[in-house]
Formats: sequence, C-alpha cells, structure tokens
Amino acid sequence: MDKLREKISHLREESNIANERADSLDATVKQLMDERTEREQDIISLQNRITRLEEEAEVREKQLDDAKEIQKNSEASLNESDVIMKKVDTLQEKYDEIEIQLRESQKETHRLDLENEKLNRVITQNEKDREDADKRYDELYEKYLKVKEDLDETIKALDDI
Repeated sequence: MDKLREKISHLREESNIANERADSLDATVKQLMDERTEREQDIISLQNRITRLEEEAEVREKQLDDAKEIQKNSEASLNESDVIMKKVDTLQEKYDEIEIQLRESQKETHRLDLENEKLNRVITQNEKDREDADKRYDELYEKYLKVKEDLDETIKALDDI
C-alpha cells in the first residue's frame, strides 16, 4: 500500500516536472518568436534602406554620367572645366560612399538572415522538445490513471474483506 502511494506520488512529481518543462518551453518559444519578429522587422528596415541607397546610387550614377557627358561636350573655359571636374570628383566620392554603405547593408542583411535561420532551428527544436514532453506527459498520465484504478480496486477489495 505504501509502495503504491509512493509510486503515485512519484508519478505526480514526474507529471509536475513535465508540466513545468512544457511551460518553460512555451515561454522560450514565445521569446524566440518575439525575437524572430524583431529580426524580421530589422531585415525589412534594412531592405528598405538598401532600396533607398540603391535608388540614390542610381541617381548619383546618372548625375555622374551627366557630369561626364557635360565634361566631354564642354568647350568652355578652363575655369568651367575645373568646376565640372570638381563636381564629378564630388559625385564620384559620394557614389563611393553610397556603394560602401550598400555593401555594409548587404552584409548586415546576410548576417540577420543567418541569425534568423539559427533562431528558426532553435524554435523547431524547442517545438520538438515540447511535443516529446507532451507525449511523455500523456504516457505518464495514462500510467497514473491505470495505477489509480488499480489502487481503487485494491482498496475496494480490502474494504470487502
């Protein structure tokens, strides 16, 4: 009788532990989902920034091409030519800066993609762990009900004696 009570107590403890683990896994999954959402928003923001920088780079390239075309066709004086060259140089420098920013944004996007993939793997593993814990809980609960039924039958049999 004491062994049976100890066994029931042990099964209850295992059930409580399984419930706590499931709750912990739920919290972890929620946290990871929140982080994933935040990362996705960061990615969208960076993609928008990349798009803007690419558009600006295209504008700058057009301006640079226009300035070079003006320089070619210009038969103006040396001063005008110097001014245009300075503008071309300035535009080229700005273009180079934008190009560097674009590369950095692309690297950051790639890093965030990798981090997002890592988080997805963690979420998948946590979901699998949770499913395993739920399955284990169900098995233990079935055992508990069977043991309880056996205990009730034993108690009834003892009461009948």
